[in-house]
This record gives sequence, C-alpha cells and structure tokens, in this order.
Amino acid sequence: MTAYDVPAAVLFDLDGTLLDTPGAIAGVLHRVLESTGRPDVPEDRVRGTVGKPLVAVFAELTGLPEEHAEVGESVALFRELFRDEVVPKAADLVFPGVPELLGRLREAGLRTAICTSKIRPSALELLQPAGLVDEFDAIVCHGMAPRGKPHPDLALLAAQLLDIAPERCVMVGDAVDDIRMAAAAGMPAIGVSYGVASARQLTESGAAAVAESVAELEQALGRLPLTTPAPS
Repeated sequence: MTAYDVPAAVLFDLDGTLLDTPGAIAGVLHRVLESTGRPDVPEDRVRGTVGKPLVAVFAELTGLPEEHAEVGESVALFRELFRDEVVPKAADLVFPGVPELLGRLREAGLRTAICTSKIRPSALELLQPAGLVDEFDAIVCHGMAPRGKPHPDLALLAAQLLDIAPERCVMVGDAVDDIRMAAAAGMPAIGVSYGVASARQLTESGAAAVAESVAELEQALGRLPLTTPAPS
C-alpha cells in the first residue's frame, strides 16, 4: 500500500467498524428496556438502532419523544451499565488486524479520523483502554457539528480538521447511515459487513465496496479510485 493507491485520509466509524461492540450494545439496550417494562422489543429492532445517538435510539424503541424524562433516564442507565460492563473489555473488542491497518495507513502518509455517533466522552472511554487514541489525527463525535449522521456535517468537520478536501477522504463504516453521510459529504465510502448492516444494505446505500474482514478492508482501500459520489 502506498500513498498513491488510496485517498489522502480515511475516516472510520467506531462501533462495529473498529471495535466489536454491537452485540454488547444490543445486550445493554435490552437490559435497559426490561428495566422500564419493555422486555419484548424484538432483537432485530434493537440491533438495528446500534450506531445511532442514544437519545434517538431510546425514543425510537420506546415510541416516546426525545425530550421525555424516561428517554433521558434510559440514556443515563445505558451509559452507566456500558461503562461498568463493556468498557473494561475494550482491548479485547478491537477487531483483529485493526491496529496493524491503522499503523500502515499512517506509515503511508494518510491522515486518519474517527467519525462516530457517540458523544466524545463515550468515544474516548472506549478508545483509550483499546489503545487506539493515538492512532487518529482527529476524533469527531456526535454533538460537535449541528447535525449527526446521515447528514454530512460530522464527515465535513473531520475533513476540515484534517485539512483534506472531502473528495479526497474515504469513509469506512458498518451502518447505512455511515454510507449515506459520506455520499452527502461528497466522499466515497467502503462498507464493512462484519458490523451491523448487511453487504446488500451497504451496497444499496452507495458503498463503493464492501469488505467482510479487516484484511479485505485494506485491500479495498488500495483499490478505491478517487471518485466523488453524487449526494443521495
């Protein structure tokens, strides 16, 4: 891999892309829902919300408005349980090959950034014990831009912080909203099917390629032409 084979910067989603957290997240969501008298929310509905901001997640799963007190209480309980039970395992949740890939990208002269729907404290509490914080030139989180995914704001902010034109960045993510955000920002995107969304869902959302493993992701990055997709 050389700096001439790939774009100038790579933006990564966090959950389901760098760390194998979707299953743990879904498990904690179920526990919070059970505590509020909603034990029967289907698994596919719960897992389908992984990667979205927590306020939006609990509003969707409970049918309550985002400003409802129960939504706020559920978010607080989720963060407490996640911090106590999942964060200590962060180092073990890093997908095999991720540290090596990030190191090779940096050695090739590429800039790298996180672009996540987590708020910054929640992102850092995972990245630090996972040993990944220093691998990124920027960490862009929900709340740092006016709108979250799938709007382009977070991706455009990451490009700005990296001082790289959006069309020379590539977004890597496991969720449909990652791919749609990239398209809206004028960036190519690579989907990874080892997270939340299926390969078909990622392709239909506009992914230029879909990788089934970190090794395939590295190969896809090396093959990706510098073309700008039309915003969806």
